[in-house]
Amino acid sequence: MKKILAITLTAALGASMLSGCQGGGATGNGGSGETSQAEKGSESSDEGAKEAASSGEKTVIHYYDWAPMDMTIIDDFNASSPDIEVKYHAIPDNGSDKLTQLDILAMGGGEIDVMPGSDGEQMLRMKNGMYAPLDEFIQRDGIDMTKNFGDILTYASYGGVIYGYPLRSTVEGIWYNKDMFDAAGLDYPDGSWTWEEYMETARKLTSGQGDSKIYGTYTHTFNGQWAPVGNEVSPWYTEDGKCNIMADGFKTSLERRKEMDDLGYQLSFSQIIATKASQASAFLGGKCAMVQAGSWIVQNIKDQENYPHDFSIGVAPIPRFDETVESRNNFSVAATILAIPANSEHKEEAWQFIRYMVEEGAARIAGTGNYPSYKLAYNDSLIQNFIEGSGLEIEDVRVLFEDMAAVSQKPTGLAAAEYQQSMQEQTQLYFNGEKSADQVLAEIEKITNEAIANEE
Repeated sequence: MKKILAITLTAALGASMLSGCQGGGATGNGGSGETSQAEKGSESSDEGAKEAASSGEKTVIHYYDWAPMDMTIIDDFNASSPDIEVKYHAIPDNGSDKLTQLDILAMGGGEIDVMPGSDGEQMLRMKNGMYAPLDEFIQRDGIDMTKNFGDILTYASYGGVIYGYPLRSTVEGIWYNKDMFDAAGLDYPDGSWTWEEYMETARKLTSGQGDSKIYGTYTHTFNGQWAPVGNEVSPWYTEDGKCNIMADGFKTSLERRKEMDDLGYQLSFSQIIATKASQASAFLGGKCAMVQAGSWIVQNIKDQENYPHDFSIGVAPIPRFDETVESRNNFSVAATILAIPANSEHKEEAWQFIRYMVEEGAARIAGTGNYPSYKLAYNDSLIQNFIEGSGLEIEDVRVLFEDMAAVSQKPTGLAAAEYQQSMQEQTQLYFNGEKSADQVLAEIEKITNEAIANEE
């Protein structure tokens, strides 16, 4: 599906981007004298707004998303905005199908002005010109993106151009069953633990046999599960911009993940696929003492109807690769951005709403169980909104909102789509015993570097 999408987007957008988006990568740093995509959209929007104002009507913009929504954010924006009305459209959260639905709308010039891009998948859309660049809006409004969003900015830009405003994030750590730690006489983990200590903890928490077995931990089959610990010591790309998956950090992390499988400290990669297991069901069902999962699991913790449980829960940073990694609350991150389709006729109005949604709506986004990306809004009240109804205490999750050393769950640079896809396809062959670690990593490197060469 992803390969087909890349071809479809390239073909469908090619002609229109040549005429409508040439120079769209300009960020206002000097300029070429040409009118940029954002300026064109702004001029068109200004004219539309004037016409709407003269007729007493608001400019309507359409926002599509799949995440739980606190509609009061949109209601308050509409009430406070004299010239803009946002109409929200919910779509099913059904994996890649939701992205394809958005792609079709955006490519076809449908009524869509604000759309999400998620967890690295947005890189393909940026690459193919589906999103309008936001640099001119950001510079005009004097926004300090680093101050607002920190390390997750890697998910908002491509080729030096910013295409998205981060809305919500996945901050991934190790969630643990406090009751099982207490029963085993183990101290709760913190940011100082290394991989060896994590592995030993998993060993001590593993017990039983067969259907009654309790695993020490659980690592799912996503790329963002085994690789981040390796990313602590090895960057995703080499200094000259090539794939770095053959680096010792990634190879060691891949082999460590399989070692945990082979030792029986966690449900194996193959077992997870065969049984269709999930992080939430395994952990909240009491089948494992720890689980590597994102902050989204708070939504499941709140859902006692589908995930009944009666134990106390805490969260700790992912383990340090080894003692050479500084103990700084290491978490892995990914982000969902809000973007404006390049074909939108209301870019200025869309930008105004995006800023409101991200900045003014942060506390209410937290209330839906989503981790807001806007760092300036973090306080105890927001954290309380985030955990309300979960049984968690503020001190259980405060570490998620403090300064952290964030690594990326997935590659987000050149040929990120091909990089991610080849990782998913190839590593499964390793866990199934069909290829060695060296073989699969070499194939990932080959596929990714070929894709990078095609971009250069």
